Amino acid sequence: MVGNEENQTFLDFPYDLLQLIVTHLPLKDNIRASTVSKTWQQACLSVRVPDTPPWLIYFSKTEESSCELYDPTTQKTYSLEFPELSGSRVCHSKESWLLMYNPNSFELFFFNPFTRDLIPLPPLWMAYDQRMSFSCAPTSSNCLLFTVRDVNVDNNITVKTCCPNDKEWKTFVFKNQLPDNITFEQIVFSNRVFYCLTNTGHLSIFNPSLSSWNVLGVPLKHHGSNGCFMTQHQGEIFLIYMYSHMNPTVLRLDSTSCEWTERKTLGGLTIYASALCSEVRAEQKQPSGIENCLCLSVFHGFKRTCVYYKVDEEESVVSLKWKKSDPYANIWIMPALNDVLNQLL
Repeated sequence: MVGNEENQTFLDFPYDLLQLIVTHLPLKDNIRASTVSKTWQQACLSVRVPDTPPWLIYFSKTEESSCELYDPTTQKTYSLEFPELSGSRVCHSKESWLLMYNPNSFELFFFNPFTRDLIPLPPLWMAYDQRMSFSCAPTSSNCLLFTVRDVNVDNNITVKTCCPNDKEWKTFVFKNQLPDNITFEQIVFSNRVFYCLTNTGHLSIFNPSLSSWNVLGVPLKHHGSNGCFMTQHQGEIFLIYMYSHMNPTVLRLDSTSCEWTERKTLGGLTIYASALCSEVRAEQKQPSGIENCLCLSVFHGFKRTCVYYKVDEEESVVSLKWKKSDPYANIWIMPALNDVLNQLL
């Protein structure tokens, strides 16, 4: 009896106990555990819950208060009116909240298009191409807004932060370590820091708890690219470079070496990309078959349908030619619960 116990391995776990254990694993670890054996795969799949895909909110260019919500799963579009958004442009999105900015009044505010809740913020002047992000929903006490300005005449980089209940913005000035002609194109919050990517491929990190600004590694070369998207999933940073003459390039940041490595597969992930905010979802099993692909927030003519590119099909004959568009035209947003959606739509 003792000999049998000594020869037992993790493969001999009772199935019910194995199911109980894997329910506590993060999705990334669940996927890894599913490769141990067929029994482990069955247990992991039985408790794995697919992520809900985001919806795309499209802002009308002709009617400032008109918006369209697009569900990529059902490919249905809903037209809505939001007078609260008139004269404003979107800056960022997280969960079910939009961060909006009025360039005429310099007003900033959070807006939830599903509940119509509005949270005002201290005003701030922003350049047209200035990016802004926030850490989590404004209803959380941990919510922090962040923006960074390009290099000024004094060769400094200016960072500003603010919490929803603050009366004014905090300012941090750092000596520039980057080229003078840089523009910050992407900002992503992950691992309690803000990752900032420039048009020259330089990656910098702002740590709110330390009030520090650091430039990571060497700049990433991306010759011929006409646009990029950066996002995160469970602490991993992904970067997609787009081209007009070739298919996209997907890269992942190595947290140890701080270097980018190209990915030939997304391993079950789907990246919903838009210029100001991109989302990642895992194991999409909806009828639309959205998985292992890059979902782009562009439309075919008057038909409201997104463009999908299968990243793990290395021999695909489909060539995706990307054309840069207005970054403020649309953004992905997490849909509300069904009962809220039913009342809104």
